[in-house]
Amino acid sequence: MSRWGQFQEIADLPERAFCENKYERTLEGGGKGGSQSSQVQIPEWAQEATRQNLAAAKRAAQVGYMPYYGPQIAAFNPTQLAGMQSNIGAAEAFGLIPQGSLTAAQGMPAPTTYAGGFQGYGSGDLYDQALAELQSRRPEQYAAYQNIFG
Repeated sequence: MSRWGQFQEIADLPERAFCENKYERTLEGGGKGGSQSSQVQIPEWAQEATRQNLAAAKRAAQVGYMPYYGPQIAAFNPTQLAGMQSNIGAAEAFGLIPQGSLTAAQGMPAPTTYAGGFQGYGSGDLYDQALAELQSRRPEQYAAYQNIFG
């Protein structure tokens, strides 16, 4: 049996037997004798691809957060609003709620009309409001955030 017991080759050793040191794996000896090491050579094509990917990632990071200004939730359509208003009208007719005290869209903000007449709600304006509030309350922090992305 070899000095390493049941392990026939370095590849058979458990991961904990190695210490990582950049591109070199060193087998920790423990006891008498020396140690063995092997070099990991990264192929040139992989090195160049890695450099290109890192450069692209750095460029992408400079773009910063890009909020979505399109619709995220559909608004009620006229038929849905009419159905809800009919229910309210029935409740008023039977005295369940006071006349004129409620509308189907009460408490809802006005929807935005998008291309093709589609109506809905989005969060882009809320994001802009939050940034304006940040700029108002904490101008230094806002400036630091803006400076990250040039």
